[in-house]
Amino acid sequence: MPKNLTDQQNARLRAIVKRELCSRIPAQLHLAPLIGITQASLSRFLDGQCGLGAAAALRVAFLLNRSVEDILGLEKDAGFADPQERRYPSRLLTARAAYLDGVPIANIRAALATSLRFDGDPGPRWWRKMMEEGHLAEPGNKQDTDWAVSQVQVDWTKSAKRGRTRKRR
Repeated sequence: MPKNLTDQQNARLRAIVKRELCSRIPAQLHLAPLIGITQASLSRFLDGQCGLGAAAALRVAFLLNRSVEDILGLEKDAGFADPQERRYPSRLLTARAAYLDGVPIANIRAALATSLRFDGDPGPRWWRKMMEEGHLAEPGNKQDTDWAVSQVQVDWTKSAKRGRTRKRR
């Protein structure tokens, strides 16, 4: 989880704190220590002047006996799976962290479906950059596809005439 939450996450957290915690403990002086912040920070947060961090969101979730995903408005199960986890051990962890940081799910899923030409894991920084920038989620066009296919396509009829393909015995 990021140290600071996004504006949307803070707006959701602010509404939950006002609706569910301030109604039970109206005195900010008494509520602030339960959330783990100062009374001044709680006042500024409730007025919309500042946001809170992940630690405060975790405490609010625990106080209300709710999941952090519910408090922050995240999907309960993003359903991330990495069939090549042994090959890329940092990719799934990076995907989960990116999800908590608000990276679009389409970008994350595209990165999880990618296979690289070389063996080995490029590392979490590289995966994170690809997920954030969405390079792997960009659709190609027909011209790009035709060019790529022409680079790997072999004309088997010409190869057979030249004797380059042989049957193995």
